[in-house]
Amino acid sequence: MSQRNRTTDKIQISVIVLFYSGERWINACLDSLENQTLCRSCYELILVDNGGSTPSVEKHVGKLNTQVLRFEKNFGFAGGNNRALPHAAAELVLLMNQDVVVHTRCLEELLTAFQRHPQAGLISANMLMVSKKDEIDPLGALPGIMGFYNLSRLGYAVYGTRHTKEALVPIEFASGNALCFRKGILSEVENYLFDDRLESYAEDLDLSIRLKKTKWKMFVRPRAIVYHYRDEAFAGSPLEMLRKLFHVSSNRLLVYYKNLSLKAFLLKLPGLALGIPFKVGRTDGDPGFKLINFFVALGFLPLIIGYFVMRLIKVYKIRIGKHNPA
Repeated sequence: MSQRNRTTDKIQISVIVLFYSGERWINACLDSLENQTLCRSCYELILVDNGGSTPSVEKHVGKLNTQVLRFEKNFGFAGGNNRALPHAAAELVLLMNQDVVVHTRCLEELLTAFQRHPQAGLISANMLMVSKKDEIDPLGALPGIMGFYNLSRLGYAVYGTRHTKEALVPIEFASGNALCFRKGILSEVENYLFDDRLESYAEDLDLSIRLKKTKWKMFVRPRAIVYHYRDEAFAGSPLEMLRKLFHVSSNRLLVYYKNLSLKAFLLKLPGLALGIPFKVGRTDGDPGFKLINFFVALGFLPLIIGYFVMRLIKVYKIRIGKHNPA
């Protein structure tokens, strides 16, 4: 770990950015985070090289209010953020993906929202999906469009947009990307941020479900904008895409299993299973439905359910007939 020039008495927001094979993203992401309207002494950047895969984080060692953490192993989004969190000086912590460009007003807007709304435990930025072909102006006028997620009846998160002039919009699910929260909520969500066992994907669903059981409210701040590149959603070889399908889908099932009674989970399971091919059929920010993706996922559904059961036994140490995921 490296840190210097840190003004901890002034830091109001700690921004954690996890990088994994992130060389092609790091410059645009960090340039936008360095050029915020919020005073640079009021926020810190915690840059995590997850698995030693993004060596250019070294260039940021010694910058004002910047920490560089190096993990020899890739702990995934859940484990990486969990391990970075103790290094955060501020009460407000913002989690950021590597493949984003942040609007210049984003941090100031999030800080203002928390100051004005003490009931807010978590406020997500307005996440707008873009393509690498799109031109992004992080200094431009704020659009009147809000990108956000809803939970479908089949248990998966659906990305959508809408026009709004509201200062805050209540939500039931918060994406882990561009998620800002008060550290104080952790004592009411079983004293942990993310479930390490999930590694990556659906850890935000698990947090959202736990937070909904508390007094804290979740919102989106439309004026706090983050541009997220959607092109990488299903990038990789066919084998890698298949591995991701099994991992993401079984993670979603694991989250509902651990947060519901056994009876409630079994009643919900048919819908959750059907949600797997529907989720694959429409990627975030894509208005079209891809039938071929739907049928491919549908064909693998029995194997995915089997993989979920295997992970219950191996990772969550659940004996068949027992329901004790904690």
